[in-house]
Amino acid sequence: MKASRGELLDYVLRTIEELSRDWDYSRPVGPESLLFTELGLESLDVVVLGTAIQEHYKFQMPLAELLSDVGQRERRDLSIAELVDFADRYLNGKISVFETRVSQ
Repeated sequence: MKASRGELLDYVLRTIEELSRDWDYSRPVGPESLLFTELGLESLDVVVLGTAIQEHYKFQMPLAELLSDVGQRERRDLSIAELVDFADRYLNGKISVFETRVSQ
């Protein structure tokens, strides 16, 4: 199932807002919200969120690669917009999981 970047962002924000009801987090969640330092997610939580995105839209993306890249950064964090951009590249055929594996 294809979706525009905006539709993907809306889905991720809705999913995070639903999850955040169970947390002690009351600030607004938006595209620039940081998953680890602001929302308090762990890497496993991001994998669960990424898996939910993949299952909803029926595609695959290399979440381990994304988390590895985040671990190499000076600021080891990931915004919702960055997660959506990563998912959008794979969902909308801008890059495939196969291309990622071949280039490594």
